[in-house]
Amino acid sequence: MPLRMGYGGGIGGLTLAVALSRLDLENFIEVDIYESAPELTQVGAGITFWPRAWKILQKLGLEEALVRHLSPGQHVPDGKSRLGFQFRKADQSVGVPIHDLVFAGAALSFHRASVQEILLENISPSIRCHLSNRLVSYSPADESGEVKLFFEDGKTVNCDLLVGADGLKSVVRKQFVADNVQPGHVTSGDPVWTGTFAYRCMIESNIVSQKVPGHHALKTPVIYCGKNKHLVVYPILQGRVINVVAYESDLSKEGSIYDGPSFQDVTKDDVLPLFGEWDEEVRVLVEVSMEKPSRWAIHTIDPLESYASGPVLLLGDAAHAMAPHQGNGAGQAIEDAYILAHLISKTVRNQKAISHLTQIYDAVRRPFAHGLLYQFNAPGFEDIQEFDENVNKDKLDRLARLIIGDWEYAWMTTAEEELGRHWRCFKPRPYPAEDHESPKPSI
Repeated sequence: MPLRMGYGGGIGGLTLAVALSRLDLENFIEVDIYESAPELTQVGAGITFWPRAWKILQKLGLEEALVRHLSPGQHVPDGKSRLGFQFRKADQSVGVPIHDLVFAGAALSFHRASVQEILLENISPSIRCHLSNRLVSYSPADESGEVKLFFEDGKTVNCDLLVGADGLKSVVRKQFVADNVQPGHVTSGDPVWTGTFAYRCMIESNIVSQKVPGHHALKTPVIYCGKNKHLVVYPILQGRVINVVAYESDLSKEGSIYDGPSFQDVTKDDVLPLFGEWDEEVRVLVEVSMEKPSRWAIHTIDPLESYASGPVLLLGDAAHAMAPHQGNGAGQAIEDAYILAHLISKTVRNQKAISHLTQIYDAVRRPFAHGLLYQFNAPGFEDIQEFDENVNKDKLDRLARLIIGDWEYAWMTTAEEELGRHWRCFKPRPYPAEDHESPKPSI
């Protein structure tokens, strides 16, 4: 029987499909994507890729297609130091700079729909996509090593490797955690509220330029910082549109259960008062962009003890849903997918056991969490109050150093370095030619 593999179809799942497509594994595996939605629509707002993720997208041959969507002033990483983000203290009448994040590479911003479309265009025809297939549970591997998937419509499917790439509200994670909790431990795979709301919207750049001709966000990604609030703003769609996300946090509610919809449409009047006394650039952005804002209750999951067990593993938000303050959630999912694809290739070509693959994947892909530095809530900054225009410059400089330290891994390291440290676990053994005709594993 072929190595059969099943998983979901978000950014991480689609990247995994592209990565597997590039590795010429048609003779070794069968891949099925099970998606609960009736179609793989191109939806979403802004998305940012740091050099770690961009290097992977380059290796997957997607650079040329993605570059066509870059905004003016954005450059493909070429080793030259460039401005990645500007950080400004903006919760006062006249904002002040905190730090210009300059590094060798670039933070490249896109509309999520553009990225999804490019990924879909680069998936091998041999990978099957099943729409309107909502997974409700799975049975752990039996003696044959197979996992049985159960769908809402009553259908069942067997596979040899189940990849839970089904997002924040992952069905796979919920059962995975319950099946693998250690004796005496209390672990939940349920999402918890961060205490943060995100107000998302987009605005045409020419509208902003008419109001403030020299607005920083017209050409540069900017993070406007303030006490318990901040905005992440950057141009997308070749500079024609500015993506705006405004965050409001109550840290006393971090880790709680949010009793309300995780997403809802709100009005401008819900957002304007939050930034009414901020810097002009922020007030103008909020005024002109928040005509039809959406409010998202930002959820994460508690760190899991493992991302893989037997023939079941987790990828992307299903494994490590994180707050969006570092703009790297999609990048982490892309890293997961790229590394997993190469581990699958090594496994099937060298006739290793699936359990070998999942053990190494788990060891490589444990990311670390990031704090709310932009809202002056890091240790040592609790005394900074909103509208405080007399914050000591030394304190802002210290905050800048913390921010740099929190982001450096995104351009100073690569996912391949992590993967390379584990290649020694695979001792090459030629895959017998006759096995190419034998049944392939399904994923």
